[in-house]
Amino acid sequence: MSRVAIIGAGPSGLTSIKQCIDDNLEPVCFEASEHTGGLWRYTEIDDKNEDPHSSIYKSIIIITSKDVMAFTDFPVPYDWPTFLHNSKVAEYFDLYTEKFNLGPYIRFKSPVQRLSIQPDKRWKVTYLNPNNEECEEIFEHVMVCTGHHRYPRLPKYNGMDKFAGKQLHSHFYRRPKDYDNKRVVVVGCGNSGMDIAVELSGIASQVYLCTRKGTLPWILPRRIFGSLPSDHMATRFNIYLPTFMRDLIVKTIAYFTVGPHPTEFAPKTSPSASHPTIKTEFMERVSTGTVIIKPNIAELKDDNSIVFVDGSVISDIDVIIYATGYDIKFPFLDKEIVSGGEKIEQQFEEEYRENLVWLYKYIFPPKLTNIAFIGLVQAIGAIMPVSDLQAQYVTSLWTGNLSSKLPTQSEMEVDIIRNQETLRKRYYHAARHTIEADMVPYMDDLAKDMGCLPDLSKVLLKYGPTLWLQVLFGLPSPMHYRLFGRQAWGGAAEAIRKQNKGSPTMIMCGYPVVIIFGILLGLVLIKLL
Repeated sequence: MSRVAIIGAGPSGLTSIKQCIDDNLEPVCFEASEHTGGLWRYTEIDDKNEDPHSSIYKSIIIITSKDVMAFTDFPVPYDWPTFLHNSKVAEYFDLYTEKFNLGPYIRFKSPVQRLSIQPDKRWKVTYLNPNNEECEEIFEHVMVCTGHHRYPRLPKYNGMDKFAGKQLHSHFYRRPKDYDNKRVVVVGCGNSGMDIAVELSGIASQVYLCTRKGTLPWILPRRIFGSLPSDHMATRFNIYLPTFMRDLIVKTIAYFTVGPHPTEFAPKTSPSASHPTIKTEFMERVSTGTVIIKPNIAELKDDNSIVFVDGSVISDIDVIIYATGYDIKFPFLDKEIVSGGEKIEQQFEEEYRENLVWLYKYIFPPKLTNIAFIGLVQAIGAIMPVSDLQAQYVTSLWTGNLSSKLPTQSEMEVDIIRNQETLRKRYYHAARHTIEADMVPYMDDLAKDMGCLPDLSKVLLKYGPTLWLQVLFGLPSPMHYRLFGRQAWGGAAEAIRKQNKGSPTMIMCGYPVVIIFGILLGLVLIKLL
């Protein structure tokens, strides 16, 4: 039985352990902390733990709905809230671990120090055991599951070394009470930046949100029409819609729920060319003046003032919080394994190549297919089911259960180049856009080679018209990928039915489309007859 080293016991690591067990591989998971859950396990910052792996703050609530964020064969309990507090997300991982008995395969307090390839192509894992003793073991395969939200990425502004106020990355932000009556600047308007700005606006004396691009992103709510989670609108049917129509839908939702963007900071790109930010309350706080939007920073001054690129100046700033993303790093591994090497890196501008990921399907280095990266993708959707499908894909390959062989090294290189060209045409060139992927199309691509693609004709023939409608027009359930294939789950169809029960998506999208299609088909038949 082949041994697989799994690095990290977050959601990607947990689903990788389970998949190894399902495919009769022997997993050994190395976890640096004393618990599972990765960044979703809230951790205080103190003298003993000044730089925890976890980057979540006390109040954070996940932006994807529970039905979309679930693993493919383990629904979030149906009586839980639609959007989970971080403590409930961690509890869900605990339930998953218990359900599939993953605990015995995890070695806690065992940080990996070095991964090195051996002459026989196996991997040597050097790690510290709980007694802080250095140990070594050999494995046939490795799954790296540490994610990409570990190493804070800071911007480079003039005067950062002179500014007398406090500066920190959002990775180290924990609770609002520490900022009572402070004048705070939050740099970055992604999900963390806006979330922190809104939270602090109720306790700080003034909050400024600095947008580095000079424009806001497209801002969407968690819910639309009162009760419908907005990510339920990302149905399988959307794949067949032209891009301009998907963009129009997003713009309409944004306008009538969150409100119009301030003219001077309105997005200049289409919704499909950027990563949206989910924050319903943001525009409300802007309208009250408790959050003031500013352009990018030009310079920080030693008198606690900040000069912006438009020439405006704000004074007496107590704190700057940089919500500016993360560097993709794996200190225990040679960088070129992930980035492709210096020759490839030099083809890209500095910021982009700093986070360049040169992996086939965001999983395999073309030269080393016995190491896989799980969860190293910025899915527009949820990472948990994506990591689940990636783990299934990897172990299917390693056990000879893929319907097709992996391409040659040169073919994988061509595919990576094609994907990078697509990303760079779609998104502006920044470090955050090197690993973007749309959740459903990406998962479909993996599922195709595994024989678990939810083919609509097969769904109709096996499960009938009701489930067919729910798969096509219902919420993008991860359980779609357990209807077919060698690891089909008997409870998948029932889970999909429960998730879509009373869904406004079906009422608004599914049934009207079917009725219109039926009318058109009837007219055609009448004309033919």
